[in-house]
Amino acid sequence: MKTTPPGWYDDGHGALRWWDGTQWTEHVAQPDAESSPAPTEAEIVAAQLGFEQQQPVGASETAAQVDAGAVPGPAGQPDGAAQPGYPAAQQYPPAAPGYPQGMYPGAPGAPAGGGFTAATEPRKSKLWIVWVVLGVVLLGIVIAAAVVIPLLFLSATSSSSQAGGAQSDDERSAVATVELYDEAWQDGDCETFTASTTEDFRTQSGFTDCVTFEEDSVRFDENFEDYEVTITDVETLGDEIAVTTNETFTALVDANGEPADPSPGSTVYYYTLVQADGAWVIDDLSYE
Repeated sequence: MKTTPPGWYDDGHGALRWWDGTQWTEHVAQPDAESSPAPTEAEIVAAQLGFEQQQPVGASETAAQVDAGAVPGPAGQPDGAAQPGYPAAQQYPPAAPGYPQGMYPGAPGAPAGGGFTAATEPRKSKLWIVWVVLGVVLLGIVIAAAVVIPLLFLSATSSSSQAGGAQSDDERSAVATVELYDEAWQDGDCETFTASTTEDFRTQSGFTDCVTFEEDSVRFDENFEDYEVTITDVETLGDEIAVTTNETFTALVDANGEPADPSPGSTVYYYTLVQADGAWVIDDLSYE
């Protein structure tokens, strides 16, 4: 049986140990200190995970032994066998699915993405979309309120101003008759003039026929322009309704009826209306 003589041999773990001819002893030779390369990131991570990195092979190994994965031992022991008192070197854990042997997800050089990356990426909240939509809706409501409410207020104010504060259907009907009377004069419409006045009113004012009224309406149109009627007051007095107006215009004649430079003017009229055949018509008219 061939035996290895006593001596200092590489024990396969990077140290020179005394071989007494039959077995390894506890005597280890301390080689000169050499600078060790800085550990790689993979080695640091493996140490944190509790894995041992495989010990480097001895300098005395041959290329054939490295290729075969065998580790030389003392004479009399088969190559690759564990040394007496030393456990076999551990390998990296099995490769994770989709990763090379010995490479864990997230290590330098590991493929990007995968289940590990997806599980560790923070999920982005989409709650901001809800707040944006609510903000747009609320803004729309505020804008609509700012536009619609003033319009409604102006409409109500305008209607109230035109009716002069009329409170009942009869008063509103009386106001409408006064407005028709004004249109009849501006348009020279004798039929409308007749429908909006009593016979006594036409007799007292001298308009007993349409020819006289139409001639006067022409002169009215020649002497005044921009004529507007504003109802200022409406009041029910027993069987009568009194309507007060402020009528503005641009006069083209002077007080004597002679042509003159245009000048603004206004007159306050008092209309007295009575019912005739179920309608409110003008029975009297005065001014100041």
